[in-house]
Amino acid sequence: MLVQQLLVGLGAFGALALLGPKLLSLEDEIAAEVLSAWARLAVVALMGTGALTLARLRADQPNIEALARSAGPRHPQEIERVADLPTILTMRFFALSSVVSSALFIRGIRPDKLDDERAISLLVLAITIHGAAALPHYLLTRAATVGLLERSPIEQVGALLEKAELYQTPRRRVTQKLLLAVAAPVLLVGVGAVLTAHAHLRTFLEQSRQTTAVLIARAALEPSRSGRGEPGRADAIAAAAELGFIATRRPERLFEAEPSFERENDGQIAVTVPLDDGRAVIRFSANLDPAIGTWGALTAILAVLVAGAAGLMFGRVLAGDLLHATRRVRLLGTDSVLRGATQIARPARFKVVARLGLAIEDLTARFRVFAAAQERALEAREAAQRMRGLLFASVSHDLKSPLNSILGFAELVGQERLTPAQQESLGLIATRGRELLGLIETILDAARVEAGQLTLESQPTDVAELVSGAIRKAHELASDVNADIAVEIAAGLPWIPVDRAYATRALAVILAHALRVGTADPSARIVRLTAAFADLNGDYIRIEIDYGSRDVPPAELEALFNRQTTARGRGLTLGLSHARSVVELHGGSLEVLGALDGRPLCLAFFPKTPPHVRPRLSSFPTLG
Repeated sequence: MLVQQLLVGLGAFGALALLGPKLLSLEDEIAAEVLSAWARLAVVALMGTGALTLARLRADQPNIEALARSAGPRHPQEIERVADLPTILTMRFFALSSVVSSALFIRGIRPDKLDDERAISLLVLAITIHGAAALPHYLLTRAATVGLLERSPIEQVGALLEKAELYQTPRRRVTQKLLLAVAAPVLLVGVGAVLTAHAHLRTFLEQSRQTTAVLIARAALEPSRSGRGEPGRADAIAAAAELGFIATRRPERLFEAEPSFERENDGQIAVTVPLDDGRAVIRFSANLDPAIGTWGALTAILAVLVAGAAGLMFGRVLAGDLLHATRRVRLLGTDSVLRGATQIARPARFKVVARLGLAIEDLTARFRVFAAAQERALEAREAAQRMRGLLFASVSHDLKSPLNSILGFAELVGQERLTPAQQESLGLIATRGRELLGLIETILDAARVEAGQLTLESQPTDVAELVSGAIRKAHELASDVNADIAVEIAAGLPWIPVDRAYATRALAVILAHALRVGTADPSARIVRLTAAFADLNGDYIRIEIDYGSRDVPPAELEALFNRQTTARGRGLTLGLSHARSVVELHGGSLEVLGALDGRPLCLAFFPKTPPHVRPRLSSFPTLG
């Protein structure tokens, strides 16, 4: 933005330096002084606008950096500040450049021989050129800003657009921009034409009055031609003064035979004409009648008003077309699309909007196919979920009943006198049976969670009892792993409202997974469980499980809590995702962190008070 602003500013002052002397017909000496003054003013203006722009960009630097990283600011107002950058920077550029240009009237900067009338003409031309330069300045700054806004989060941009539409900002801006696009060129051409015509009329008047001054000097002040002596000269000088020519006669004679012309510091022109007995100096002003400039200005203003009226009319028509097209797009919901309601009610009056309407209709036709397929997919998914629910409901009893019979029979047989080999075989049957029973219960609970039918029956539970039950269950689930679990429970922990069965099983699955992961890592430490307050307020109880092994990185463990199938865990990964759902249904949360040496830490947070509404789950242990 700073580079673009510098280039636009240099272009504006360069155009002013090149066009000013030509359009206003300045003499070479005065033109050189004007160019020197403009160069000094350009440096001041560019440094000032650059400082203002840099200050504003520094103020918005966090928002700009967030958009550049595609992270997005936290509030829509911060995006709105970035969106307002082109307008604010352009207004500052135009205002400061115009104010600095007005310094041409300051003594020491203004050329000595530049009169007030031409100084005002130069200032008007400068303001006009700066106004014209503001258009590319806005477009370039807007292009740079749009690249950032395209990276904004869609939710915040949507909120910003809804706010703008509430205040009818888009419609006003479309009208204003089209009005400016039509009126600005007419204003530039009109002002330039008026100034050029005024300058040429002034030049013609100066040349005419110079010729008149020479004729007065030679016809009325030359002794050999007037023949009336000194009284006649005095009468001629008085008559010339009434016409605006101030004549004086000096006794010094000139060596030049031709008249000379010089512009004095007050802007008047002095004509020196050699006479037989000395020389005559005639001063006069070449200012035009104010009525001439007034009529030219009125003509330019009338042209700008006509152009502005046309731009306003076209802007309102375009804004109306865009507003109508936007409303039609928003009315194209899924139902109306499936019914085929895609036609815009009336044709657009601008071709660009008409092409937009055709593109909308083409896109809608494609969306209709997609929406129909999606609707069929949703119907198929609902049917599959119903069938799966029926399947689990019917199969659960058929699976659990014979399995309970096997486990019960194994327990009865275990009461008899058996050989060691028989005891080992019977223990293997009981262990694998309990694992299979736990897997069936996990699948059924996961199906209930997915269907939103899992209901917890919370009751006050001692944290120590909850942990001890989870440890016993974990050893059952990981019965083939002979390892201990270190437990550390802080004193003074309150009872927490949990469903004992589900909460115990959720912690047991995590502990069992930690035990099994440690068997594959020779450098693994003992699994450690710690229970304490999660914060100073004591609103949550934190149960931390240190895996003690680096075989499963924290990122992979987090993935295991979010998905269902993996090669690790031998069937426990579905239980891990179900454990997270159970913790969240209690109103808590489950996080995975990494220790300094890379060991994963699983943190389960349970609230001290039950939630008032059913919590929203971060993920579902889906079975499909």
